[in-house]
Amino acid sequence: MSIFAKIFGTKNEREIKAMRPRVATMGALEDRMKALSDDQMASRIAELKNEVTKAIADKGARKPKGEDLTRDEVNAILDGVMNETFALVREAGRRVLGMRHYDVQLIGGMVLNSGRVAEMKTGEGKTLVATCPTVLNALTGGSVHVVTVNDYLATRDAEWMGRIYRFLGLSVGVVVPHQGDRAKREAYQSDITYGQNNEYGFDYLRDNMKFSLKDYMQRGHAFAVVDEVDSILIDEARTPLIISGPSDEDVESYKRANQIVPQLRKDEHYTIDEKSRSVILTEVGVTRCEQLVGVENLYDPVNIEKLHRLTQALRAHTLYKRDVDYVIEKGEVVIVDEHTGRLMYGRRWSDGLHGAVEAKENVKVQPETRTMATISFQNYFRMYRKLSGMTGTADTEAEEFAKIYNLDVSVIPTNRTIIRVDDQDLIYKTEREKFDAIAEDIRNAHKKGQPVLVGTVSVEKSEVLSNLLKKMSWEDDQGAQRTGVPHQVLNAKRHKDEAGIVAQAGKLGAVTIATNMAGRGTDILLGGNPEYMARQNVVAALGGTNEQVAEYGFLMGRPDLINIDKMVERDVKDGKHLYAYQQKMQEWEEARTAAASLGEDVQPHKPDDVPETVEQALEWVKRDRRALYEKSVGLYAEELPKWESQCGNAKDVVKAAGGLRIVGTERHESRRIDNQLRGRAGRQGDPGSSRFYLSLQDDLMRIFAADRMIRVMEMLGMEDGVPIEHKMVSNAIADAQKRVEGMHFDSRKNLIEYDDVMNQKRKAIYALRRSVLEGGPELKELVLDLVERSIVHMVQTACPDKAPASEWKLADVVKEMKETMGVSVDIIGQLNRDDVMDRCYAEASRFYDAKEKAITPEVMRNLESYVYLNVIDEAWKQHLSTMEHLREGIHLRSYGQKDPKQEYKKEGYTIFAGMMARIRDEVLDKIFKAQIVSKQDAEQETQRLVAERARRRKLREQQVARHPTADGEAPPTAAPGRPASTGMPLPSAGAPSVAGAASRAVMSTTASSVGAR
Repeated sequence: MSIFAKIFGTKNEREIKAMRPRVATMGALEDRMKALSDDQMASRIAELKNEVTKAIADKGARKPKGEDLTRDEVNAILDGVMNETFALVREAGRRVLGMRHYDVQLIGGMVLNSGRVAEMKTGEGKTLVATCPTVLNALTGGSVHVVTVNDYLATRDAEWMGRIYRFLGLSVGVVVPHQGDRAKREAYQSDITYGQNNEYGFDYLRDNMKFSLKDYMQRGHAFAVVDEVDSILIDEARTPLIISGPSDEDVESYKRANQIVPQLRKDEHYTIDEKSRSVILTEVGVTRCEQLVGVENLYDPVNIEKLHRLTQALRAHTLYKRDVDYVIEKGEVVIVDEHTGRLMYGRRWSDGLHGAVEAKENVKVQPETRTMATISFQNYFRMYRKLSGMTGTADTEAEEFAKIYNLDVSVIPTNRTIIRVDDQDLIYKTEREKFDAIAEDIRNAHKKGQPVLVGTVSVEKSEVLSNLLKKMSWEDDQGAQRTGVPHQVLNAKRHKDEAGIVAQAGKLGAVTIATNMAGRGTDILLGGNPEYMARQNVVAALGGTNEQVAEYGFLMGRPDLINIDKMVERDVKDGKHLYAYQQKMQEWEEARTAAASLGEDVQPHKPDDVPETVEQALEWVKRDRRALYEKSVGLYAEELPKWESQCGNAKDVVKAAGGLRIVGTERHESRRIDNQLRGRAGRQGDPGSSRFYLSLQDDLMRIFAADRMIRVMEMLGMEDGVPIEHKMVSNAIADAQKRVEGMHFDSRKNLIEYDDVMNQKRKAIYALRRSVLEGGPELKELVLDLVERSIVHMVQTACPDKAPASEWKLADVVKEMKETMGVSVDIIGQLNRDDVMDRCYAEASRFYDAKEKAITPEVMRNLESYVYLNVIDEAWKQHLSTMEHLREGIHLRSYGQKDPKQEYKKEGYTIFAGMMARIRDEVLDKIFKAQIVSKQDAEQETQRLVAERARRRKLREQQVARHPTADGEAPPTAAPGRPASTGMPLPSAGAPSVAGAASRAVMSTTASSVGAR
């Protein structure tokens, strides 16, 4: 530490110190807030919201059209109401949750509101901290998104913290996968929205694939609070979000490549680089593969696909391990998230790797998909006007937060001093010796009642340790011999009730083995979690599972503060319970109708649970929900005191035993993840301890620190079964972790540099789509702008600037105008380039106006929108595919002394310009040449095509009977005396059709099924 820092404190300390006077001001408002009634508090929030939105509107009115307020401008407005808003939220928390924000939590809220990352240790109440800045920013009327690492936390926190928001008159929603459109749209329209990180990104991509602004979910990106920000913005940022659709790929190629791999030998035919997770064929290997595949040159462009399949098959066999990187579940390969240990259902590795793993495991190979939309996490979250985050470990990644996201990190002081003891690492020669030592540590802790949380890096390692504990013999305090140490295993295979298992990891003598950071966001309370135990008893009494957060998630905190009226009101608004009764009414009506149609004299008996009217159904919903809540809250109120007493007594015993013991089975690639594991112990001043056990066979040691570690071992004289505990060892491990962190940072930086090229194009395409969707008279102007650009391009090509008029190719312009737009122009003999352009544009405009008049402006706007959007979407999908292929081979440019990234950028913009030109030409071609026909004619055309196809099929069957090698059917031809269609009408492709000149265009589109990859 510098002399300056010793005298004046570090930058972080000075920033925290500067916030304390505001905290004191908020504290001074506390008595005033306590004097307000519940209604007065909600009214005051409404008044503050009116003040803020008016100030923002006034400020925005003075800015140029289309320019939004900056983060600093919004913060300046919010600064004036921050003290009172935070004081109101603090009082609301006290009233509805029985939780009063600590002063350090208010400081954390100020850090988040300023658009920074708040590092807060485990157990400091980050969930509650987020409520202050979210309420403050909800006053702007803009979108406020709280981002979590999984759906469970999103649902739990929206329900739990939602009590504060609803108490203050603000709405709260939650977005989760497989949610109905109506529910999701309502969630995004709420003042505050909770959701999982992937879902926000996918919803953004889906919005920009829609054909109506009314169908959009999100309403901009004003403010986001990212919980576990290091996990979301750092760990997961190496993998982009991709929405994909089906392709017509040959899946047999995966199987053929898979059959070749066993015939290749490591080092002779290929080498493995575990650091970069790549496999490289040697010269001998290339020759061998060419023999096995049956080609002369594997690197010939026509064989590149075969080479790619072989490389991915080798990676699947040598680098991707079952029960480590993936599991097999119901005959499918399911990826294991390397950061959380959770199964990633519906996600697939890209570039054919997933298919290669499927072929290796002999399960059904799914066809590779076609990318329809994609964005990196970095570029999604950088769209927010103000981005903030919280985590227990961010300081080690401060440089990346600053460089990539422009986010500073502030370390928030703990409410109580941390007294956890972190023991030195122990390192063994072999993995077996290490696991024996770990089992011994666990047994000793369990024997004295000390709870143990064990962190493993894979499913495989967690099961190895579990089997060891099951077989272990030991003697209890009474001298009785026991076999097996009782324990819970939490990994990708056993992930049910994850939060519940972790919540109980602090119970007396509990042993919990968890893969990576499973259970993040759940507090581990010494002695056990009384709320969880009470809730479990309620669930058992009422039926269902603890995962039904929507039903039982409100059973948190003091039962006397649970507002049943508010929850009943919310359920009535939700509509799903009313819908269930409406379904019964409909089924009853159908049964009556069916009986009447059969002429039965006796009507069927009406069940007692079928209401007479919708009004009665609504009353029954209120009755049912109130009965459920009163019963469950009553049971909870009975159970909670019992468990509080029991867990409180157990807590004293656990504290005396040393608190929670953290055991790491090996070091992770990132110091931050190790710190997260350690941070589970010692919350709020509780005792605790931690230790990591390592071996020379651990992946981190073997790949990154082997040479140095062997020298250290030789110097220290390492013996079998005897661990080494030395600072040199710890330093070597820290150096290895820094190297890996540097590699991953470079990987993420590399991704963002390539995605930045795509990001500018994505913004341009999505902005163009939005302009088309906004429609109105401007849509016609957009099309006429294409006309103008097309004409300028034609004329400049045919009549170069430096060429004399005698060399102009005006006939080419005439021909192209006819081919592109179907417009005839007379420009032969013109000597002025501008006159040529003006005349072409005038003729095209006249032609367009006549068409618009014939089919009405309304139908014309529908046609323009439909064609423009379809052309854009198809071109963009093709562009994504082209850019993927370009990127796959761009690294080869380095052999020609060229910078691959600069080449990618330069060539990418050339490809993009070509795409925009194709969009222009195709839109004009389809709109100008569209044949708008009546709906009746369109239906007749469809029937004609169906009949023609049937005739052709029958003819083909007859040909096959005579000539078994005959080719497939030819496309249908136009009927005699009728010209072939020119793109419109095409009923089967969803073309617009018109019934009468003034009728509305009928649009029908076939929606492609898309899935998250």
